[in-house]
Amino acid sequence: IPLSFAQSRLWFLDQLLPGTALYNVPIGLRLKGPLDRIAVEGAINTLIERHESLRTIFPSRAGEACQEILPRLKIRLKECSFDLTSLGKEEQESTAQSLAQQEAITPFKLSTDPLIRVKLLILGKEEQILLITLHHIISDGWSMNVFFKEFSLVYNAYIEGKEPSLSPLLIQYADFALWQREWLQGEVLEQQLSYWKQQLAGI
Repeated sequence: IPLSFAQSRLWFLDQLLPGTALYNVPIGLRLKGPLDRIAVEGAINTLIERHESLRTIFPSRAGEACQEILPRLKIRLKECSFDLTSLGKEEQESTAQSLAQQEAITPFKLSTDPLIRVKLLILGKEEQILLITLHHIISDGWSMNVFFKEFSLVYNAYIEGKEPSLSPLLIQYADFALWQREWLQGEVLEQQLSYWKQQLAGI
C-alpha cells in the first residue's frame, strides 16, 4: 500500500534525520479514582484492532516506503506498568516526570516498531498516569480526538460488563492513501503543477 503524501513527507524527514523523536506525539493523562487496568488494556487493544493505522509500520522496498498493516498487535499493560507507590510524594512526582520525558523522547523505528506505545505509572490506589505515545505518521490532532472519544466509550462499556457499540468503519486510512494517489495524476496533477509553476515562476 503506498503512503499518503503527508506520510511520505514524514517518512522522508525520518530518513533525513534518523533516530529523532521530533515527530513523536506524547500524551499523558493523570487519572483519579479507581482504575480497571484490564478494561484499559482491553479498550486500547480494541482500538488497535479497529483502526489499521495503529498497527501499521513503514518498511522500505527498493528505496520506496510502503504501508504494512500488521495482522495483530497487542498491548500488555502488565509489561509496561511502573509501580511508584513505595516512593515519597516528591520522589514519585520527579520519577513520573522523568519517565514521561524519557518516553516522549524515545524515537520509533518506522520500518519495524509498533508506532504506538503505552505506559502506566501507578502513584496510588486511586491515582495513575497513563502515557500514550504515537508517531505523527499514524496520528494527528484530529485522529487523537477520535482515539480518546472512542477509548472513553469502550472503557466505560467494559467496566459495565457490556460490549462496546461503535459504528463500523467504512474506510481505513490506507483506503484514503490509495484514493489520494489515484486522484492526483493525469489532468488533476497537470492542473496542480501548472498552478505552482506559474506561482513560482522567476524565483
